[in-house]
Amino acid sequence: MTARHRITASVALAVTLLTLVSACTLSDRPAWWPKPKDPATAHAKPSPSPTPVPVVANPWQPGMRQLGIQVYWTENSDDGTAAVVEAKARRLINYAISLNANSIAITFPFYTYGITSDEVYTDPQTTPTPQEIEDFLAVAAQSDMRVTIRPILNEDVLVAQNPLAWRGSIEPQSTSAWFQSYQQLLMPYAEAAQQGHAATFVIGAELQSLEEAPEWPALISAIQSVYKGQLAYDENYTEFAAGDQDLPLPGHNVDAYPRFDLPDSASVSQLTQAWESWIAGHRAVVIHQMVLAEVGIVAVPGAYQSPGAWIGTVNSPIDVQVQANWYQAVCNAVAAENVGGGIYWWEVNFDADPADPGPFESDRLTFLGRPAAQVIQSCFASLASSP
Repeated sequence: MTARHRITASVALAVTLLTLVSACTLSDRPAWWPKPKDPATAHAKPSPSPTPVPVVANPWQPGMRQLGIQVYWTENSDDGTAAVVEAKARRLINYAISLNANSIAITFPFYTYGITSDEVYTDPQTTPTPQEIEDFLAVAAQSDMRVTIRPILNEDVLVAQNPLAWRGSIEPQSTSAWFQSYQQLLMPYAEAAQQGHAATFVIGAELQSLEEAPEWPALISAIQSVYKGQLAYDENYTEFAAGDQDLPLPGHNVDAYPRFDLPDSASVSQLTQAWESWIAGHRAVVIHQMVLAEVGIVAVPGAYQSPGAWIGTVNSPIDVQVQANWYQAVCNAVAAENVGGGIYWWEVNFDADPADPGPFESDRLTFLGRPAAQVIQSCFASLASSP
């Protein structure tokens, strides 16, 4: 698979925005979170919100599809206070609600020193802190928004060593040492996910070369000791197509960037048929559980052959119709094949202001400010009303 790099950018917040959102406390647990056993606690009335905020019209419940957007969060100098983080969170959550979403996935980077390194680490310049994750979750809870927390290994240093390298091809000298480092990195975020009542915590994404490592059960047990929600592992689309072998966790969360030999002139119907065929190669029970954990496409000519390969397209002209047609085809296929777990569209940057998408228009993968956003809105409305 061609390495996929996440394009990030920074945009300053207006000073007036800082006054719109005050520091907030964690709201009551969402309806699907395990209820407290203490009757007095169980019947306690929630504290009234000082300011009404938009809420999800039909909050997610078990058995419903997760209808979500992926938010890619890289820390920057603006994210210095809880008020700033909460303000950014609020405008993105409001935007997700306007798209008829009931879910958001927060993806954020962590790093390694090289392809064979035994160590992973967070960068205080770019990796949000566990406290900031909690701050986001507090704002999301006010709106009944389902949230997935999803750390992902940044590929920059890997590609610098080998242009064909990606997070799924790392080869630590000692897998035991790597997992020890990885567990140390994840635990504070798992604790934040628990404190903020995140619905899902992703223990790994596209770590293909390590999926058969014997260290996974110990890592999972450690995370479960502090986090009581759902754990997930996001597999690469090539593995899903090959039959989901030897994954660290049972489940079918897929980062879906299948390649189709179709021209830019392909109709939505043709694209839909291609997607349906790709999905239909699996058993009905798999499809019913399947979550398209990350799905998107670079909005450039020729993207149907390699929808996630941005490296060679950073200077390509933007073709928003290629992207919009792809999104519509995915939505059609999800409905036709009864993909029951849900779908998350890649992506909106955490710094982005949906009211002013211009600073992020060079991001070939974003749907912000493009016709694909209207496709998402109608898609989610349709999927929410279907079984």
